[in-house]
Amino acid sequence: YVAGSERRIRHLVAFMANAMAGEGSFSTLTARLDVSALKLLIRLMAAVYHPAAEPFDPRSRLIQHIIDRLAFVPTPDSTDALKALLDDEALHSWRSALLHAADQQAAARREDEFGHPDLAQIVEMLANRRPANAADLAALTFDVLTEISRNIRDGSTNDWCQYWNQAKGGEPWRPKHEDDCRDALLSDLRYGLAPFGVDAAPEGRYADKKRSDISVSFGGINVPVEIKKSSHRNLWSAIGSQLIAKYTRDPGADGHGIYVVFWLGCDPEHCQPPESGQRPKSAAELEDRLRATLAPEQRHLIGVRVIDVARPA
Repeated sequence: YVAGSERRIRHLVAFMANAMAGEGSFSTLTARLDVSALKLLIRLMAAVYHPAAEPFDPRSRLIQHIIDRLAFVPTPDSTDALKALLDDEALHSWRSALLHAADQQAAARREDEFGHPDLAQIVEMLANRRPANAADLAALTFDVLTEISRNIRDGSTNDWCQYWNQAKGGEPWRPKHEDDCRDALLSDLRYGLAPFGVDAAPEGRYADKKRSDISVSFGGINVPVEIKKSSHRNLWSAIGSQLIAKYTRDPGADGHGIYVVFWLGCDPEHCQPPESGQRPKSAAELEDRLRATLAPEQRHLIGVRVIDVARPA
């Protein structure tokens, strides 16, 4: 009814600001509003009223109160609502308040979604044994991948050779197919996770009949692992379009996932450049730049490990 009419929006703001000055009932009312209603109120009111220089202005306090209400709803639709409000140019003057709210909401959601371990699980975890939840499983898997990465690059057995078709009769060395590279890594990963009773399997099944390259699982929890070679055309986008969009939504993953890239070298044949900017010159640089593509709220959920399998110079 009020949308599109500044006069009606101002009447609504005045009515609600007066109600907020009363006793008790206003907080009860706003607590009953769902995310879509809170989002609508913010979009209507904040487009008309800018943050006042006077912090006790009742209209600014009203809008801030509703933004705070939205920030304390620890659900994915609240996250999406705050992102949409941040993208709304009409609310530019409230951007600082909305950014703060988005940070608060991300923290509240992490706390709400975190699976708190019981005493027995804590004992196992502190003894460096079995994982207690998806976050613990992801951290364990990432540590094992890090150790594998070190052995491949610096070990005495030249494990980087497993990822290449060796030259014969004067033919050049060629990287193996991505599935063959995955299988070589999977063998080492299974060996590293076995002492913890954790399983790693190829092509884990996820929503909409999608399959991750590897699924690491233990006791009903799992962590999807998506793998790409540095030459893959979707190198820079797969972390969002595949790993996050398709696999980490699984309830057993609790939002956690790991993106693994095999670094083949910095030459054009072996490294896909980003849409803008220079191609990275090392595995470490690629890892840093891929991690930088993650939104702040994703960085505690998504691990990025670039494994250097490039042929030595």
